[in-house]
Formats: sequence, structure tokens, C-alpha cells
Amino acid sequence: MSIVAHSVVAALLCAVAGLPTAPNVVLLSVDTLRADRLGCYGYDPPTSPHLDAFAQEARLFENVVCEVPLTAPSFASMLSSRYPRMTGLTRNGLRMPGGVPLVQEEFQKAGYQTFCIQSNWTLKRKLSALDRGFDHYDDAFHNKRWGIIKPERDAEEVTRLTVALLNSRDASKPFFAWIHFSDPHAPYKLHRTHNPQDKRTGRLDKVEKVGVKYDSEVAYTDAHIRQVLEALPEGTAVLFVADHGESLWEHDYLGHGRRIYQDGLHVPLMIRAPGVAPGRTAVPARGLDIAPTLLGLAGLTPPPTMLGVDLLRQPPPSDRVRIVETYGGAVPKLPGAKAIMGDAKPMRQGVLAGPWKLVLGSGRPELYRLDQDPWEVDNRASAEPDHVARLKEMISSWDTATAHAQEEGAALSDADIEALRSLGYVE
Repeated sequence: MSIVAHSVVAALLCAVAGLPTAPNVVLLSVDTLRADRLGCYGYDPPTSPHLDAFAQEARLFENVVCEVPLTAPSFASMLSSRYPRMTGLTRNGLRMPGGVPLVQEEFQKAGYQTFCIQSNWTLKRKLSALDRGFDHYDDAFHNKRWGIIKPERDAEEVTRLTVALLNSRDASKPFFAWIHFSDPHAPYKLHRTHNPQDKRTGRLDKVEKVGVKYDSEVAYTDAHIRQVLEALPEGTAVLFVADHGESLWEHDYLGHGRRIYQDGLHVPLMIRAPGVAPGRTAVPARGLDIAPTLLGLAGLTPPPTMLGVDLLRQPPPSDRVRIVETYGGAVPKLPGAKAIMGDAKPMRQGVLAGPWKLVLGSGRPELYRLDQDPWEVDNRASAEPDHVARLKEMISSWDTATAHAQEEGAALSDADIEALRSLGYVE
């Protein structure tokens, strides 16, 4: 049965039963989660048994990249279906302008209850302004860990608050919820009860130690995601995604935000919903597609400002060209100050076209053929000058066609600045 036909049948059944006809929709996200550290994406250690089970019931997208490998810009793009440079929210600590329609506002206008359980410091309403359109946006977390401002609310608390909200909601109305877990974000913690590699970190080198702790955080989050999934009403449509990945010392780099290799760009995406046939697809998807796809799950039409596609109803062609970029992690350090000018150039840019990927901004062009070199270790720029020229032209044309908006700086307190410094976002 097609998605549309299933929706019609579901609506008729709900009408007979006196239940709301609009489906509940959940955006379930995890911060800093690499796709290749999940079992359903081919990873061997058992980091994600519950997400792997979810994947068996979902449409899994194998080829998804974020727009910018930073939390606030990435989610801003997902929620608005606009490029970060178009909204001005290119770095953490900058705000979404008020005139940009957001996906939660579209759900709200359609009569949905809208709520968000937040966990990452950079997504607090006063910093990002991404709360617009949510009836309830819970970002009240202030705990410290290891003597620094804690950058996230842990998975246990996210789960407890989510379940409480689900139990107290108005069951006569459908809901749209954004539930965000942040535990895989550095600094990584080793959870004794969740150690997929079954290793102690004492005698490991820095690369192995980071990998063991990161996998532990993923497994810890996965266990709590199971509880959230079990608490959702039957028939809830769930879109699972990450904002960006994480370099775990690949290319001699630990973290995210300043590089655009696949370890930081490639994110998991899975959709489980009534009428959506389980399976896998390699269509070239991107962060811009999240908002239109969420609205499509509810039968709602995206506003004309949204640039992405509904991945279920309008899957992109296999030759889709995707431009990505990053502006680094710096944020305004004083109220009213601007970290960068409105026309500032990105730190790095890249283009993915078919199997080829070009990276600019590291001092010399980097050209990789991802189907043969997924770890991006064989720079073929010197051997393939024609490909370099062709891909450079794609970036140049996109630059010309895609204007920068003026960044809107948030008023940052000393605590905000210290929290962002602990995350590596203030230089």
C-alpha cells in the first residue's frame, strides 16, 4: 500500500474510533553521532542494539550529509530547510532570524501540540532562537561536570522528562516533538554498564581510548532511546537523525566543526512510520531535507521558503550535487559583538557529486573518490585535474547563487562563553 493510501485508510479508521486523524510525529536526534558507529551502518561492536532493531522497521538512508558540522547551524538548517549562510546561523552562538519559517511552526499552525526536550548548551533558546513554534521548550539544565559548565543534559534526564511529557499531553490532539540526546558529545565518559568494546582505557593509546569512550556513550544513549521509543503512542511517525559526526583522530583531528571529512559530515537517518516500507536506500540526502520530510509524514505541505525535498515522496536523483561548508566554531564573545562580517567566507567548502568529493580551504585541493576511498586518505587532485576544475565550478556557481544573510549575534553571559569554550567553540 502506498504512503498516501495508507494515510487515507488510517484517517478513516481514526475518524470511526473518535481519535485524532493527524499522526503524531517525532524528530528524535542524537548529537555528534557518526553513522559508521552504529550496527545498522556496519559497525561490529554492539553499540546500538535498540537502534538496530528500530532500523529493521524503518527506511534507512545510507548516504546523508549535514550542511555544517556544528550543532546549532546543522539543526537550524534541518528545521528551516535553508542553508546556514542564508539564515546567518553559521556558527554556534548565533541566532535564527525571526522571519525564517521553521518546521515546528508549520505543525503548530496545523493544530499540533509542539514540545522539545533539549540537552545541548548551544541549542538553548537565548543562544539559538530555535524555540520559536514550540509550546514547550525545555532547556533548563545547569549542572556542572568535572569542574566545567556541563554542555549537555544526560540521556537519563532527557528520557525521564520525555516520558513525563508524553504521559501528560492532551491525547485529543496530535503532537510534534523534538527529543534531543547529547551524550556522544565530548568530553566522552566511559559508562561501566555500557562498554561495547569490553576494554579498560588505562593502557590504551589516545586513539583507542577515545574510541572506547565514544562507543560507550553511544551505547548508553541507545539504551535510553529504547525507553523513549517504547513510551511513544502506537503509530507515531519517528524520524531519527544526528546533527553531525565526529572525527576520532582521523586526519590527526579530534572533534568537529573545522573539517568537512566524512567522519564529521556523514550522519544516520532512519524513518519509521505507518505506510513507510522498511528497507535501505542510497539516495543522496542532506540536512535540508529533514523539515519537508517531517511535514510530509503528517500530510502537510512545506512553505515555499523550504529548499529541501520530501525524501519519501520526492527522493532526489542519484546525481544530486551537494555543497557543504563550515565556518569554524567561533562565536561572539561580547553582547552585540560580531565574530565575523556578514560577507565572511567559510573556513572550508566541499562538494559531493556522484562518487567524487572535493574539499577546498585546507591549503590545497583535496579530491577523493568515496566509493573506493571512504576514509579519504588518497588525495587524487593532482592526478585528476579535470575533476577538480569541474567540481570547483560547481562550488563557484553555488556561491554566486546563494547569498549570505547578516549573522545575528546572541547576548552571551560569562557562563555561556565558558560553556562554549569547553566545547571548543570559542577560540
